[in-house]
Amino acid sequence: MKSILLMVIAALALLSAIASPAAAGNWGPAGVRGGVSVDGKDDGAYLIEAFGTYQLPWGLRNKAGWGVGTEVAITAGTLSTEEDNGFIGTLGPAFRLGNPQFPLELDLGISIAIISRDRFGLKDYNGIQQFVSHAELIYHVTPGFGLSYRFQHMSNAGFNGGPNPGINMHLIGINWYP
Repeated sequence: MKSILLMVIAALALLSAIASPAAAGNWGPAGVRGGVSVDGKDDGAYLIEAFGTYQLPWGLRNKAGWGVGTEVAITAGTLSTEEDNGFIGTLGPAFRLGNPQFPLELDLGISIAIISRDRFGLKDYNGIQQFVSHAELIYHVTPGFGLSYRFQHMSNAGFNGGPNPGINMHLIGINWYP
């Protein structure tokens, strides 16, 4: 229950920052997503997070609108197993490939992650500093609302030495566009 309350507070904080007049036009999608680990070796790990993105001015588009846009993504959430709960936060660049007139979009990125603990159940992630890479497919239901599927990998990339167990996750999200 405590982790759900923290998620609601994080989501409201992100959404209120995006809705502010000073940020109009520069903020991209915000929302919530959650999911589970790909395999059973992660003690039933699951992730729930709020996210927001800030659109950067660099991008390439052709005359028809197809191309790539750049953004910075930030998340705050909870990584949990049957035994343990902990905070996870990420910050990093991402690239959106698609066309504003087409309902599907691909988002690719890599972020620096901080987790509040390095052990969840029997799994030792070997440090609180991690990296998260992702590939996400977004379906725009309306101009202001989308649904997404994300495959995400988290590991320490060997920077904390061995072991480097990592975790792969399937996440489903709800995106709101300002």
